[in-house]
Amino acid sequence: DPQLLTRRAWRVLEEADEVWLRTSEHPVASGLPAGIEVHSFDEIYRRSADFTSVYQQIVEQVQALGRRVQGVVYAVPGDPAVGEATVQALLQDTSLPIETVHGVSFIEACMAALRQDALDGLSVVDALGLAARHHPPLSPDVPALVGQLYSTLVASDVKLCLMNQYPDDHPLRLVHAAGTAQQSVEDLPLHRLDRSSRIGALTAVYLPPLKVKSVTRTRWTNELLSRSAPIS
Repeated sequence: DPQLLTRRAWRVLEEADEVWLRTSEHPVASGLPAGIEVHSFDEIYRRSADFTSVYQQIVEQVQALGRRVQGVVYAVPGDPAVGEATVQALLQDTSLPIETVHGVSFIEACMAALRQDALDGLSVVDALGLAARHHPPLSPDVPALVGQLYSTLVASDVKLCLMNQYPDDHPLRLVHAAGTAQQSVEDLPLHRLDRSSRIGALTAVYLPPLKVKSVTRTRWTNELLSRSAPIS
């Protein structure tokens, strides 16, 4: 939400002659300070086939803009240190002085919507990373938050990955548009993750921990090992 911009971020935006947004497809874009010239990289998203190409092109353009005398103000949704591949790539460029202005990420907004504490062992992963895997890199004993679940196609791949570790009926909580006036929380079982009609660019999914803790699974594993014949 525009009201969640920090005072420092607002001041930087307000004092800028122009701002380049990673995308204008976000609620905060309509609440930027008046009088600034706003550009976005949305056209790159529309003409590119994959995110790797998108991010590479954005990074190259931001670097070129940053080499100007006036530099560049490059703005991303949430916090630049959370889930922003372009920012991570830009930070590797030691030839440019970069100042990072932090903000409120989707993590705080989601956990507030769920009334949960992020320090309660929360794991945070990216939906695209899960979609590309066969087995989730998550401990089922602690809660997890999957960010950027932006389409039903990605949700379908994420579902298949998660079902290799969680029961098909494991309860999930989808958080839509966290931190905005349109915020909503949707409860559904894992096997219906990709059936939600409300999945969009501002959707994240929360996985509560399994009720059966790993100590039970460890005991079962130890029993199996004790029944095995000794190795000679």
